[in-house]
Amino acid sequence: MTLEEDLRVTLHDRAAAARPPAADLLTEVTSGVRRDVRRRRLTAGGAGVAVVVAALAVPLMRHDADPPRPQPLPAASPSLPVGWERSMWAPAPFFPLRPTWVPADLGTRPEVLQMGPNEVLRYERNGDVLTAEIGVVDPAWDAETTGEHATEVNGVPATVRTAGAGPGDRYVSVRWQMPEVGGWVQVTSRGRHTEAEVLRFARGLDGGMGSMAGTSLAPFVFGVLPVRVSTQYQSPDQVCLTDRDVTRRREPDGLCVLVADEPFVGGGERVTVAGRAASLRLDSGSLVIDLGGRVLTVTWDPGRFPLSRDEVLAFAGGITYRR
Repeated sequence: MTLEEDLRVTLHDRAAAARPPAADLLTEVTSGVRRDVRRRRLTAGGAGVAVVVAALAVPLMRHDADPPRPQPLPAASPSLPVGWERSMWAPAPFFPLRPTWVPADLGTRPEVLQMGPNEVLRYERNGDVLTAEIGVVDPAWDAETTGEHATEVNGVPATVRTAGAGPGDRYVSVRWQMPEVGGWVQVTSRGRHTEAEVLRFARGLDGGMGSMAGTSLAPFVFGVLPVRVSTQYQSPDQVCLTDRDVTRRREPDGLCVLVADEPFVGGGERVTVAGRAASLRLDSGSLVIDLGGRVLTVTWDPGRFPLSRDEVLAFAGGITYRR
């Protein structure tokens, strides 16, 4: 295997080890996805789909302290398409490095995101953002910087880029390679934190000998899926799935699910999904579901990821939204 393949397999093995026991069906699906991940080659490619889906099987807004138990599919759900399966699968990206020091004003409950083959640990509070990203794809600098200089992180050469002149308007980012995993690591701060604080956080990232900063469950549980899928992208309000090689794109790609705060606008074919009005444009790859002041939009590239009408409706009808 190449270093990239070793890194990807190692990260997915750690995520699997951190998951609690589940029902037999979920275990079978998860095992299948893990086997598929091991077979993947980390080259450019992947399916292009952007799908936005909403909480259809449970109330749209939940504020429970504990994750709700996924509910059964509605009785009126479409029949299962050929090549698809029923499951109760919630993606959970993981970050393999454990911070040993975090600025006190950022708290202790970060989110874990996935951006293509990279994983991201994200702290945010009162407009300040601190992220750590690791993976085989070079993370983006994400800003037009005005300064650059060399430093070191635990004895490894690193590059620092900066922008902004005062508190509340600082951009500080440091990037280096971690020999233990063969991938890039980048720590980026936007807001009030100084370069000294960013470097202290970066130097405190611990490989941990198997310890993990944590995982973040996806906002969606998927009840109907193509037979072999894995997560390509995940944020607090969006998940993208792909059934092909993991792409090297950090941006959302594949079959994606998103909830947005915007009014429902009709058009296309009027359909009903789990009792809710929806608009389907199969030719352009779009399904928009009315959530009453919010929308669930399912979009995909029909040329790269062809879905039939029955597949789209079955997929959307099997989604549980947990926020």
